Amino acid sequence: MIFENVRLKNLVQAPKVQHPPQTEPTLFESNRPFTPAATAAPMVSSLQAQLRKDRWGKDASGLAYFLHQAKGKSSNIIEHYITTPGKITILPWDEAIQIIDKFGLLTAKLHLIFAAHTMRQDKAWESHFTLKGSDIIAELGWDKRTDLNKFQKLNEVAKAAFALGCLTIQATWVEGWDRKRVECSVQTSRMWETLVEVRGGQLNLKGKIDEPTEVYITVRPGLWTYAFLNKAGYEAKKALYQFGYLAQDILKIDPYHDELALRLGLHLTLESRFHTSGTYKVQTLLEALLPQTDINEAIENRDKAYKLTNRWNHALEVLSELKRAFQIEFDPATYPEQLRPGSKARKPRGYFERLLAAKITIHPPAPIPELLAAKTDPKLVLPKSNPAIQTVNSSTTTSTELTGEQIRLARQAKGWSQVKLAGWLGVTQAFVSNIEKGNRTLSKEMEAKLRKLLDIQD
Repeated sequence: MIFENVRLKNLVQAPKVQHPPQTEPTLFESNRPFTPAATAAPMVSSLQAQLRKDRWGKDASGLAYFLHQAKGKSSNIIEHYITTPGKITILPWDEAIQIIDKFGLLTAKLHLIFAAHTMRQDKAWESHFTLKGSDIIAELGWDKRTDLNKFQKLNEVAKAAFALGCLTIQATWVEGWDRKRVECSVQTSRMWETLVEVRGGQLNLKGKIDEPTEVYITVRPGLWTYAFLNKAGYEAKKALYQFGYLAQDILKIDPYHDELALRLGLHLTLESRFHTSGTYKVQTLLEALLPQTDINEAIENRDKAYKLTNRWNHALEVLSELKRAFQIEFDPATYPEQLRPGSKARKPRGYFERLLAAKITIHPPAPIPELLAAKTDPKLVLPKSNPAIQTVNSSTTTSTELTGEQIRLARQAKGWSQVKLAGWLGVTQAFVSNIEKGNRTLSKEMEAKLRKLLDIQD
């Protein structure tokens, strides 16, 4: 099987006259910029399988495989393989690498889009849903791209969906200990079954569609959802029901100019469910995002250390400057100001090693931390015109009463610059600037810090 021979028009073609299939509603609305998404261990491992292609290897039989092992419980493992379309036949390395090479930031984004739509299914392992290609283009922010025409955009989305349909999972996983153990093992099966159907355009002399005007992607979530996304099973203590939240802005991060920021945002989106403190060593995050060789080379080479530090700082700036920003705080004891984004100070000798050891706390955009802490039922944020649902959403996402103007005046009354306030808060100057402009929603913790630092009364 040669992946390069798979063209959009060679996938499933609809008859000449046929009504469009029923499709899922879009994930986001102007007043609902986040949505529940599956974030269980299979989602984490399969995201890594797409973004850390350096970690794929050959098993004893010559098959390509990716191994994920749980931290703190080495007996919990997930293996991913590459299979052919149709009947599952695991591919050897030489063939599988053609699919693996197609994994990347686009498939990772589509992976999370599938995970979000999966949350809308009552029994995902028995369900399927259909997505409209042009809706996906809009959710990716590609509707504003001018370097590709619509057909080319649809083609890229279709090829990404095809690649995701070739990724399998096999899991040996037990959640919890002793009497609270939940068996979550999964036999070899696909992460996603995908079928791409093209519509519109003109039939050529070979009876195939040239430059279709729309594609429809039908997705059947894999059997892993029975073990990890089973609400009834969870209530009966026989399965898990693990989800987090996907922010719309993550999907629109530019993968070319802001690659590390996108990798970090995707990683934190899945980790925020279980890594609730949000506190990491910088080295831990970099090792999750990049090949170890990149980090080792930066340790040994001054120019590469400089470039990687700049990439890291730029990634933090991108996440802190999103319309709905990540909340970033620097540990004052381990993360010196001269290593933080925006600092013009000269970096001390051995600064890269200090950066690796520095601690940073990153929380997803508000109100996601509050929703995760409250274990809010994802049904509350489904896109349905239900007044009760809208009431819950509006009360959950109501922004703080503390305004940007209040913060600016209080800061100026103390004679502080934005840089100084940012230092006290452990955030970037750009973050403070956007708060004062009213472009950022404050978390409850950040509001409390600002009130205390600036002596602003409730």
